[in-house]
Amino acid sequence: SDASKIWENSPVSATIIRRFLEFFGCGAKMASAATNILYRDFKIPMKDYYSIDISPDRHVKKVFKRTGLISKYAKPEEIIYLARELYPEYPGVFDLACYEIGVEWCRLKNPLCQECYLNKICSKN
Repeated sequence: SDASKIWENSPVSATIIRRFLEFFGCGAKMASAATNILYRDFKIPMKDYYSIDISPDRHVKKVFKRTGLISKYAKPEEIIYLARELYPEYPGVFDLACYEIGVEWCRLKNPLCQECYLNKICSKN
């Protein structure tokens, strides 16, 4: 009945993710995303952040593809492992930025490339 027990005593990120996985219907993507939100938005202290993965949704995939980080046919697992490779200490760091870029500028139709932070390295231009 006390949600704060999930992150009690500042455990390692894998422990928090595992605790979320104990909830019926919560899969790995949701558990990692929830743990990322706890750290990023609520500043919940953890001993590490390396188990917090990126969520390979359509926006993340689009941004990674257009910047040349992945191929057009990359599987979600490739995106996760690329984020781990790029920043092993906290692969989830890319999640919110890619989501926001994907929603605000990197649209499928009528992208706002000139306003995007990544326009100099984007293959869309």
